[in-house]
Amino acid sequence: MAPRPLEPLDHFIARLRRSAPLTAGAQVRFGGHHFSHAVVVEDGRWRVRPLVLDRARADAFLQERGYFMPENAEDLSEPGDPVVLEADSLEGLIELLRGAKWPMW
Repeated sequence: MAPRPLEPLDHFIARLRRSAPLTAGAQVRFGGHHFSHAVVVEDGRWRVRPLVLDRARADAFLQERGYFMPENAEDLSEPGDPVVLEADSLEGLIELLRGAKWPMW
């Protein structure tokens, strides 16, 4: 998969606002040229977590299909540890994002 153009922070914030409120298990992915982080809502807290690929899940995909490409890694990755940013509201998280390095990777 070709790398995505870098998404400006203001565009991501608009996309994040359009996605709110996030339901349980929902996430909004973002990053550099490939998604590397996700915003999730857990226990009423807005959190940014890195995307992590479970090796066993990747190996199973490869075994089943006979190929494994970067887009498969991105699709199979899930939000993991550590929590990078955390706030009690969407607007609080947006404030933290504005003060963080962008894009995050």
